[in-house]
Amino acid sequence: MSLYIWTLLPLVVLHVWFWRRHPQTFKFQMLLDVVLLVVMGQALVTGADLNPVRCIENDPPFEHFEWSTRTAYQPTQSDVTLYFHPWWEIAGRQIRQGELPLIAPGFGAGLPLFANGQIAVWAPMMVPVWLHGAERGTTIMAAWKLEVAGLGAFLLMLRAWKLRFTAAAAAGVAWAASPYLVAWLLVPLAWVSALLPWAWWATWWMMRSRAPRWSVIVVGAALGWLMGCGLHPETAVIVGGSALAAAIVMQPRRWWRVAVAGVVAGVVAMALAWPTLGYIQASSRVLLNTGDPSDNDPIDWSTRKDVVRQIVVPASMGHPGRGDWRPAYPHAPGAAGVGGAIIALLAVGGILGDHRRIALAAGLAAAVGVILLVRVPLFDTILMSIPPIGHMTVPRFGVLIPWGLVVLAALSLEGAIAGRTRPVPVRFAPSVVVFLCALWATPWVLRPIDFALVALSAAAAAAIALLRRWKLAPAIVVGELALLAVGINPPADPGDRTPSPEIVRRLQDVASTHAPSITGVKRALHSNHALPDGLRDQRAPDPLRPAPYARLMRVLGEPPVIVGGTPKRAPAGLSGAWGVGLALTPPGEVLEGWERIYADSDGVIWSNPGFLPEIRLVGQAVAEPDDFDGLREIVETVDFNVQALVRGEAPQLDAVSMSLTVVRRSPASIETAVDCDGECLLVVAQSWAPGWIATIDGAESPVVLANVAGLGVVVPPGRHTVELEYHPWRWWGEVP
Repeated sequence: MSLYIWTLLPLVVLHVWFWRRHPQTFKFQMLLDVVLLVVMGQALVTGADLNPVRCIENDPPFEHFEWSTRTAYQPTQSDVTLYFHPWWEIAGRQIRQGELPLIAPGFGAGLPLFANGQIAVWAPMMVPVWLHGAERGTTIMAAWKLEVAGLGAFLLMLRAWKLRFTAAAAAGVAWAASPYLVAWLLVPLAWVSALLPWAWWATWWMMRSRAPRWSVIVVGAALGWLMGCGLHPETAVIVGGSALAAAIVMQPRRWWRVAVAGVVAGVVAMALAWPTLGYIQASSRVLLNTGDPSDNDPIDWSTRKDVVRQIVVPASMGHPGRGDWRPAYPHAPGAAGVGGAIIALLAVGGILGDHRRIALAAGLAAAVGVILLVRVPLFDTILMSIPPIGHMTVPRFGVLIPWGLVVLAALSLEGAIAGRTRPVPVRFAPSVVVFLCALWATPWVLRPIDFALVALSAAAAAAIALLRRWKLAPAIVVGELALLAVGINPPADPGDRTPSPEIVRRLQDVASTHAPSITGVKRALHSNHALPDGLRDQRAPDPLRPAPYARLMRVLGEPPVIVGGTPKRAPAGLSGAWGVGLALTPPGEVLEGWERIYADSDGVIWSNPGFLPEIRLVGQAVAEPDDFDGLREIVETVDFNVQALVRGEAPQLDAVSMSLTVVRRSPASIETAVDCDGECLLVVAQSWAPGWIATIDGAESPVVLANVAGLGVVVPPGRHTVELEYHPWRWWGEVP
């Protein structure tokens, strides 16, 4: 029912409002409804969710699971199931309890959640997720992303830039149904892309001569919110930066307004994203250099050709929803294509004088996107030398390509409607390019109809240009892009939301009895998928994990990659020191020091008989080696029952008699009562992160790294109250 309350009911109200007050917008809304029905019709009719849960079907222990449906999944959306849904479920649970989601309990021994950067606590559009859960909330948001994107582009063209209805409508449906937006529909990146026309509208309004001076502050704050609210910070910076740059191109004499707005945006963004900034500074991506170099590596000529083909013919690399999609480049599904009809409209008419600066801004945006996506020599080097760009994942700039082409096509169509048509050979040139690219791209062994669709759409657009039937252009655009969008985001059967094979149910039963944390070895049960099953997992795939925790996982055999989450070993002693009492491995694996308690064709469950309490006292400290090889060796010799590894110089502990009482524990705070006859070390199997503060009897005390990545506090003799609290805004200082 929530799906209909949050989507269909507001849409009905919106339709009635447009029908009574804004007839032109109502006509456009009818076109946009076609896009909505094609992309999400099955979900809206059946009540199912757009959930790519099938991405785990080939991973143990789901290889033999009987799925309710056999629909393909969209490979670019796998992060929704593997990362976003678990994060959002934990955050939503805490928000519904009236708490700020600071720490994710059970995820990597309590990694930061609020500082994660993509939880988007400050974004009101996330309310459906907090109220109705990740799966249903994602589906609701998908509908509104399409609405926001289409209406934003249409109203910008119609109201701000004064284009005729036909040109504005063609742009609106082209942007809403663009392969880039639809392919990324379920992830936060799509929210930022949907807001791109609104960002350009805001900066255009700010630069008008009649705009009040306070508009600079308002627009700057809005862009700062977009960049700092956590939807997708990287793409948000690209969108906000492009809007400010476009404003300068359109009104260069008022550059000072852009400068002031940029400063305001930076201040607001930093204020909202302050915890994330600290998280980044202490992350493995920065301190251990575990980023993915392939994101920004130059690409070869064959790959460049594939990317260019995808811009003109979005289906040239297959179809994501059918499972035959083969990406030509990371982070560029369907690349930044716009379809044959939009390409064909690029040269039908001349750009009117009032619109030339808009065209220049749009052309430059598309050019920057192409240069960075295709990595054009020399130009790429110049752009990459600009600090903000050089530190970003440059394929993300691909969002500027379809936007720039859509704007140019709308301006060209506007010129043609106004009577400024191009000569016939010029009008047909883009259509010829589309035909050639379609022939060049067509793998005849795969779905040639997809490529024929693009070519036929270009032909239809060319016929419109020849016959001057401009009012048919929006229908051609929406028809082509809607057909290309069919099946890209298939809904999942509700029974498949959280599949639980027998071995997972056994793991849940044992964990509920003994309450230990679990780990998986060698792809056994993706770590974040354990969270919806109610399991606490030592692993933590997260692009911004703190460097100490990434170091811990490296000791466990995890490869030095940005996300991680697949350890190859599980030393019983070190794992037990982190409260890990259960492990799951694929069939045939052996864990030394562990006891096998269950096995089937999907995997093996192991028990760690020596796992320790997550909060305890020790009377001996051992200095942690700096190198990974030395660390791997020493963890095999440490007796974690009485000893702890300490980063840096080991304190001289002398306690023999020790007692501990846990007074209070929540995800972001721990209070203990400690009584020692000498100096001892309080050890907490809680992942260190910037912002954890320790106090002894109210006085702040240093936090040391214990057991590679945990929290440690040296406690003097006597009885003391020791508290640990997480303050995400206090992240300054060095990593201990």
